[in-house]
Amino acid sequence: MCALMSDSVVFVEKFGARAEIVLNRPERKNSITPDVTELLRDAITATSHDESVNCILLRGNGGVFCSGVDLKESGNGTKPGPLPAWPQVHAALYSSPVPVVVALEKYAINAGAALALAAPVVVAGESSFLQVGELAIGVAAPMCAAWLHLRFAPSVADRLVYLADRVPAAELLRLGVATEVVDDSMVVERARELADRIASYPVGGRIAMNKKWKELRGEISDPVAWFTDLLSR
Repeated sequence: MCALMSDSVVFVEKFGARAEIVLNRPERKNSITPDVTELLRDAITATSHDESVNCILLRGNGGVFCSGVDLKESGNGTKPGPLPAWPQVHAALYSSPVPVVVALEKYAINAGAALALAAPVVVAGESSFLQVGELAIGVAAPMCAAWLHLRFAPSVADRLVYLADRVPAAELLRLGVATEVVDDSMVVERARELADRIASYPVGGRIAMNKKWKELRGEISDPVAWFTDLLSR
């Protein structure tokens, strides 16, 4: 698999069996635009179906994970506008047969929080935070709600959604949202270590575990339709 151009707003780099998908708008704190969603969808789909990839690391460039939707490019300055490919991004994450590790540097806000909540492994910097703040601006948080419903207890979901505050890394660890909390300077390095560890395990074990999770947790038959319906309500 070839890397996308590094001047793209989303690019992919390959390191052995680890693929890194990088949000690359550091001047805008890696905020989400329609172009970002389309490229992110394509990157997740391509890497998760590349037989040489055993783990995906999702991170932001410039020491920040993701500040949410870019309200200047996709919104009215205060509320987000339409992102047609956004449900497809989350459907691709849901359907990925390859586990995803997130390197949470600085913050994951709103749409950025949804990306972090989708990952089974999150490495957070000690001064970082996650915020599901949509209620504070008078809109729903459908993609965050989707992952909170799929992956977390209702008590965790309600705490994150209804308070709409900045939840610091230590609290994320206590709630089970973060897997580890490390020094801010070590987030990407530690995320790479964990991703490489996962990538080193026999592929058969991952395939068997994915099958077992589907048996135990159930499976959404049409993820694109499911996430799209949540967004359209």
